[in-house]
Amino acid sequence: MIYAFSRDGAIPGSKFWHHINPRTRTPSRAIYFAVVFAFILAIPSMWSSVAYGAVISIAVIGLYIAYVIPTLLRRLRGNAFTPGPWNLGRWSAVVGWVGIVWVGIICVLFCLPTASPITWHNFNYTIVAVGVVTLYATVYWLVSARKWFTGPRVQGTDAELAAIEGALGGAEVN
Repeated sequence: MIYAFSRDGAIPGSKFWHHINPRTRTPSRAIYFAVVFAFILAIPSMWSSVAYGAVISIAVIGLYIAYVIPTLLRRLRGNAFTPGPWNLGRWSAVVGWVGIVWVGIICVLFCLPTASPITWHNFNYTIVAVGVVTLYATVYWLVSARKWFTGPRVQGTDAELAAIEGALGGAEVN
């Protein structure tokens, strides 16, 4: 995701993170960033089960929210949305709303404390972390990104991609 967002210019330092290693043909910088950042976030979990629970909860909630946002936006568009060639037909609304409700339930469950009575030492800080990220993304969108972000960028034509593959010493793209 870091590579995709940097390819689209949607994260700070995009030019640096949007790099393909010529030897491995992988987005090594983006991979290293994800590994190091995840490790740093997980360090407190080595001596705190509360921190471990929060890291797991943040990961689950973050992924669920990221996956459900397109579904929510589609459901809110109603009949103004034109479905693609593959869709659920008459079941689309039911499945979409069930998924949205399910993510809402999961978000609440993963924000609940894991011990009682709740103290500063066992409070589930997941809601704080998710809130900070959501607030940052919202402010970033309102202040800057909505003025220039147009969505995913095309990597190139088939000929351009074949030329890149050739320069990297790979097989020809079909």
